[in-house]
Amino acid sequence: MGNGVRVYWGMRGEYGPYSKQEDGWPNAGEVLLDYHRRSGKSAQEIARLYNERTGSSIKPDWIYKMEYRNKVPLDIHRRRALAEIVGIPLGLFGLASLSSIADTKTAYAAPAVLQYAQIDIDRYHKDIQLFWKLHYSSTAGDSLTDILAQLKHLEGIEKQARGDLQKHSRELLNSYYRLAATLFRDRGDFLRAYTYANHGVRVARQLGDDPTSLQLLAASQYTRGFVLLVWGAIGDSVQQGQITLKRDKIATALTDFERALPNARPQLKGIIYSEMARARALQRSSPIDETLALTLLKKAEDLVGLESDVDAYNQILLDGDMKGLDERRWRIGRAKTMLALRRPTEAIEELDELELLSGQTHTRRRAWTDILYAQSSLAMQDWFMATQKAISACNECKEVQSLAHITRVRDIYKQLLHSPYKQNREVKRLGELLNAKK
Repeated sequence: MGNGVRVYWGMRGEYGPYSKQEDGWPNAGEVLLDYHRRSGKSAQEIARLYNERTGSSIKPDWIYKMEYRNKVPLDIHRRRALAEIVGIPLGLFGLASLSSIADTKTAYAAPAVLQYAQIDIDRYHKDIQLFWKLHYSSTAGDSLTDILAQLKHLEGIEKQARGDLQKHSRELLNSYYRLAATLFRDRGDFLRAYTYANHGVRVARQLGDDPTSLQLLAASQYTRGFVLLVWGAIGDSVQQGQITLKRDKIATALTDFERALPNARPQLKGIIYSEMARARALQRSSPIDETLALTLLKKAEDLVGLESDVDAYNQILLDGDMKGLDERRWRIGRAKTMLALRRPTEAIEELDELELLSGQTHTRRRAWTDILYAQSSLAMQDWFMATQKAISACNECKEVQSLAHITRVRDIYKQLLHSPYKQNREVKRLGELLNAKK
């Protein structure tokens, strides 16, 4: 592969990113590898077509040498054959004026019109991965100002760019929009969360209809649907610490989930089924809704761990969670649904099973688990356990700055104040924690 920084080429970054050869052209091996992947052709097929057009007898491994060692032939006719087979624009492959000099045996010097854009797009890619990691490990809330500033810069690049740079910018914008939606959702600012999630869906639609772009669209629709589901489950009074069910938001969330399913990867599909089960349980108005919720949970269970991606960032973008639908996520989803169905004993059984699983989990997930345990204990009038789990959840929610979850803890506290346990000093301690600034 070529040495040096990989940059975008063309007047508006239409091509790339590719490094620069000594002759001033984009690295031909990198260009061939890129368009080979885009074409969907195998190395065997490319070698066969190349041999037919040039009378050569190369084998598939020579295609890889061209790509990874930049062994692309200098002969114009052979190079043009490669370009036509995989769809490389002639001007990108050193063939800009081929028609006027048909018998030339060497490639032309890079023309002045083929410029390259020195935009450090990789910086945004590295930063957004770090921001997502911070969100899961602790909190990216402190970085929200930086995230929104970078998002604005990317919006400017995307508007001016074309081709590859524009597509890459849109992929990054999608990630930034969805992270912003997630952070505002955590803060209980559901209107802004929905706005950013909606932008994520918009740019995902602009990426095209190739399989990966459609998977990204499905994940973006899930993100928007999840914002709506949380909004519907909590309501508009987060700042007042009140929970009110908004059925219209939950219904709209279900619409987004259903739209996402056809293009979702197996892990995301399982997560969507799990959240649909919870939504159906929250909306239940007849035994049919309960049956639907349980059926959806079974569909989700069948997808636990299926085709899991080893790359955490890919899982966030395409599967909806850093670990996709692992067993922890599945059991939490089942507990949420059982609680919504007013079956707290079964919810606690799931949470107890969760405690037996090996391996660490991130603070945000621990907070959610403790909230569910506290809510289930409250429903069973186990005041002591409800209080202890609420205290743990309060500390964890403050650590990750999740105002939306703190609203749930505050709701538990209010119910404890109307219970026989209201005079207990631990209930008083919970109130002090909730009212403390830090």
